[in-house]
Amino acid sequence: MKKIYEFVNKISDLIQKPFEAISAFCIFTGMLAVFFQVIYRYIIVKFFSFSFPFTEEYARYTIVWLTYICASICLKEGSLVSLNLLYDRLPRIAKVILYYITRAMMALFLGAIIKYCIIFIPNAANFKSPILGLSGLFLYTLPILASVFMLFELIVETLGVICGVLEPFIGRAVDEYQDIDEFVPTIDSIAAESKTGRIGVNKR
Repeated sequence: MKKIYEFVNKISDLIQKPFEAISAFCIFTGMLAVFFQVIYRYIIVKFFSFSFPFTEEYARYTIVWLTYICASICLKEGSLVSLNLLYDRLPRIAKVILYYITRAMMALFLGAIIKYCIIFIPNAANFKSPILGLSGLFLYTLPILASVFMLFELIVETLGVICGVLEPFIGRAVDEYQDIDEFVPTIDSIAAESKTGRIGVNKR
């Protein structure tokens, strides 16, 4: 099982590289488009009268692409926003059970996105963006691509937890998590130290 995890994890790393490149490209070009809009609106328009309406539409599309692509990258890196109030107070076995329940729910949700996006694709093909003239496929295939990658990452992460390589909900190796956990304050440690008037890191 561990060899299977290592193999699919390597595939995941290979997939992530083009995603990161696309994200960097979208951030850079989208920033330039928005920056040009600001410069044009407050400076250039005073001297020249011309218009580049495609910049607004392009910036809007890059934000959409960034949202989906970066969500999949953050899932792989364990960087998605989470609330660990309940998780921190659970015993180990309860944490694992909660992990499998939440991952099953996420898989069902991603599966629903993929299913209904595929159903909607024929209608999206008839859509054209008003300025750039881009096909609706440019936008509506992206949720499918990102959801497939996120579903794949869920499988990879779950295999890592089953093998004992990854810590549930953390997305880090077990030994790395244990090293970090020595210096990260928990809710109980903060509460105990606040009673004594001294708040520091947890040294378990």
